[in-house]
Amino acid sequence: MSDASTLDHLQPVLDTADLAEVDAEFSPTLVTHGLNAPRSEKALVPVPVGMDWPLFSVLLALLTTGIVMAYSASIYAALHIGRGDDQLFLNKHLVHAGIAVVMVLVGAHIPYQAWRKVAYLGLFTSVALLVATLAFGVVVNKARRWLPLPGFMFQPSELAKLCFTIYLAHSLTKKISSERVHKFSVGFLPHALAWLVVFGLCMKQPDLGTGIVLAVLLFTMTYIAGTNMAYVMFAFGVGVLALASFIYKNPMRGKRVLAFLDPFKYFDTTGFQLGNSKIAVATGGIFGNGLGLSRQKLGFVPECHTDFILSIIAEELGLLGVALVGLAFIFVILRGLRIALRARDEFGRLLAAGITVLLGTQAAVNFGVVMGTLPTKGLTLPFVSHGGSSMIVLGLAAGVLLNVGRGGNPDFAWPEVPAFMRRQPKGDMPRNQRSSKNKVVRGGEQ
Repeated sequence: MSDASTLDHLQPVLDTADLAEVDAEFSPTLVTHGLNAPRSEKALVPVPVGMDWPLFSVLLALLTTGIVMAYSASIYAALHIGRGDDQLFLNKHLVHAGIAVVMVLVGAHIPYQAWRKVAYLGLFTSVALLVATLAFGVVVNKARRWLPLPGFMFQPSELAKLCFTIYLAHSLTKKISSERVHKFSVGFLPHALAWLVVFGLCMKQPDLGTGIVLAVLLFTMTYIAGTNMAYVMFAFGVGVLALASFIYKNPMRGKRVLAFLDPFKYFDTTGFQLGNSKIAVATGGIFGNGLGLSRQKLGFVPECHTDFILSIIAEELGLLGVALVGLAFIFVILRGLRIALRARDEFGRLLAAGITVLLGTQAAVNFGVVMGTLPTKGLTLPFVSHGGSSMIVLGLAAGVLLNVGRGGNPDFAWPEVPAFMRRQPKGDMPRNQRSSKNKVVRGGEQ
């Protein structure tokens, strides 16, 4: 059917039907043919409906699961570290979860267009914090990843993931609008260099897991934006070779790879955590041993309330519990992709896709590590693992994703600077206020 016949077919509908119902059913076609002009010139599609309550509910369910399981998994460690206080980690987790909920609501109500205006500032801030971590950070388990703040240990690499996502969405949107995204020097190279800077700072900590997540963001978002696939595949091949060389030159990382291949052969050294994680998963069966009845959390799986919390879920709640958590993340990914496909502009589309990739990649890597299908990486399970920085930053990211689904505000503008704070051009200043090297005023005389 031709475009003319399509318009003739839809014209009676436009004359008789409610515009809101027509928008819901025909909005892409109507906008494409110019029949229903958006409320703003900056918008590409009509404003979507309100909050995505199904997605919000699943996020709350994951946070609730994290509270219950983090308490169950951390009791043994809390009794030894907290001098008899078995709720040491629970109290911290409750605070972090509460802040995360606030960040979800904040992100859901701030127009996502606002983040585009601070994209470069956010990237520079995250880089500065990563540099400060190398200089003033706290060393835990031979890694310098935490920056001490008053009453809180902050991990800047978590913020770097979100800031890098916003930067990519903003920069790629500009390249798309100028139709230069297909050029290697414009559409891929600047973003690869930005990734290289953040990746290098993360590797100095070291934090290979964050570097890998950032690489996945780079490849997927540039591909979605329309960058030539040959550039992406070439960079991917170079990245794989660099990663292999990086692992080969570091004996400890080489031992981790060997422990991943056979954790029980290196059970007394690098395979201890992964081996016990596999034991926890295997002993849980289909329905688990019961909530609170894990044995592997009694010092056998180190830090089991953080990166390896899924192994305790498998032991206590069984395959059924793991499947429910996995289905929750699959729902989040599918809902995020739905939001990206229905975004009102290119920036919203790329931002929603990037946040979805961030959440999905981190969850998939954590699942793979706990199940022994991926080498051990220090990545938390989003919204479930104990970890304040990850939970708070990802809560903000989820809120931004919800706001993209709500449509944001295409006419958003930051408040104008008051007139008395604006810097006036030199030519507009009164003559008696202009500075001059040839004029010195003393006592009212020249």
